[in-house]
Amino acid sequence: MAQTNLNHLPHLKNVKSGINKWDPVHKSLFEVYFTLPEPLRQPFSTEEALLTEQVVTVAGLDALHKTTAAGEQKFYGVTASFLNPMLDTTAADLTITFNLNLRDVTDNFVLKVFLAWERLSYDLSDGTRTIKQQYISDNMRVAQANRNGQVWRSFIFHHIMLTGVTGMDDLDYGSNDAITLQTTFRADYWDYDLA
Repeated sequence: MAQTNLNHLPHLKNVKSGINKWDPVHKSLFEVYFTLPEPLRQPFSTEEALLTEQVVTVAGLDALHKTTAAGEQKFYGVTASFLNPMLDTTAADLTITFNLNLRDVTDNFVLKVFLAWERLSYDLSDGTRTIKQQYISDNMRVAQANRNGQVWRSFIFHHIMLTGVTGMDDLDYGSNDAITLQTTFRADYWDYDLA
């Protein structure tokens, strides 16, 4: 028999999250902590700490909850579905956007850090390349918190590779927008902690 009345009338007393004063999860309550590749740690030790303050957005976290894709077989025109035995990839790809600020009048320190990191993989000026041990960062942590700053979810990414630096391409006399820098990273694996 079909139910004829609503289970929950639209009142705060009928909603557990309302009556129990549960806080929502906010997109804006997060921090990113960086470690730079070993060859960059000494020359950019001050900037390494400042990178956290310059982060605007982080994208790609949904892809970290991986499951195998669905496959299918056909039998006389009928589809039988199953889960594939392997993942498409076990790596994580993240995009992080940074504010760009000029320190001491002309020092675009965020851009300098990521251009130096790019040169570790391939230096366009002379063709120099480094090995993985030199061009990866040991780890990067993304932590989400509540309004009090207590972390409820964090990812620690390992073997971080910088795979792209963009956002410096377009200039526009008609724009009042500040320029941001988009960076893409790949991690071989990560640890996930859910409080």
